[in-house]
Amino acid sequence: MEEFPGVELRHLRYFAVVADAGTVTEAARRLRIAQPSLSQQIRLLERRIGTPLFRRTRQGMEPTEAGRLLLDGVHRAFDELRSSVAAARAVPETARVGVCRGVAQPVLARAEEIMTRGRRLRLAYEPVDSERQGDLLRAGTLAFGILRTPVDETGLTLSTISDEPLGVLLHRRHPLAGRTELTWSDLSGQRLLWFPAGRARGYAADVLARLRERGWTPETRTEDHGSHTLFRHALLGNDDLVALRTRTSLAGDPDVVWRPVGPKPPHERLVLAAAAGTAWSRQV
Repeated sequence: MEEFPGVELRHLRYFAVVADAGTVTEAARRLRIAQPSLSQQIRLLERRIGTPLFRRTRQGMEPTEAGRLLLDGVHRAFDELRSSVAAARAVPETARVGVCRGVAQPVLARAEEIMTRGRRLRLAYEPVDSERQGDLLRAGTLAFGILRTPVDETGLTLSTISDEPLGVLLHRRHPLAGRTELTWSDLSGQRLLWFPAGRARGYAADVLARLRERGWTPETRTEDHGSHTLFRHALLGNDDLVALRTRTSLAGDPDVVWRPVGPKPPHERLVLAAAAGTAWSRQV
C-alpha cells in the first residue's frame, strides 16, 4: 500500500472489528488479541492515516466522520477481496502432462481418471517421446508423463495403465489378412514398419529382442514423420510390410486389420509416471 506507508491489511481489519463491536474490549475478544495491543494498533493506524477515526466515549468507540468514510471503503474492499479469493480458488490448477505417441483414447481416459482423482486439475497435454519424459519429470517441467516402458525409473513413481499384447497390423488386401491368427513363421519375409528407436529406446530394444527370440528378425522400415495418414499409406501400398500394435490402439480404419500373433507375443506396457516425492506422485 504505497499511498499509505505502514498501513497493513490487519490494521484495517482491526479497525473494522472495533467499529462493529463498539468497544476495544469486545473487539479484542473477537480478534483474540490483548486489549492494550489492539488499542495501540488503532492509534498507530490513526497516526498513519493522519486523522482521528474514533471518538472515545464512556459507552465505547464511535467512528468519526472520517472513520465512517474509511469504514465504508474497508467494507467494500473486503467484499471485493472475498470475491476475488473465491474466484481464484475456483480456478483449477494446471498440470503439464507428457504423452508419448500412439496412446489409445481408452488408455488416456484411464490415466486422466487417476490424475484428477480427488482434486481439480486442468490437464495440459504435450506430445513428448518416452525417451525424454524421465528427465522432464525429474526436473519438474512435467507434472505427469504417459510413456512406454522399460525406462530409467530412478526418481520416478510409476503406475501401469495398460499392458497389452502386440498384434500384427496390415492392410485388408494383404495376403495374410484372411487368417484369423498368425504365427511367427507366417511373418517370414515380412518387413516391419517401425519407429525411430530414439523415441523409446528401452521399448524398441525389448520388442526387437523378443521378436528375435521367436524366430523373426525382420528388416525394419523406419518412419520418422509421426503422421497416421502417412503410416497408413505405407501399409496400404505394400504386401510385404506389417506393423505391430495393440488391439486397443486400432482406430477403426476399414482399410487395415489387426491379427493376433503367437505364441508369446511381446507386450506394450504404458505407465503413468511422476517424480517421486512430489504431490503429483501421490496421485499416481
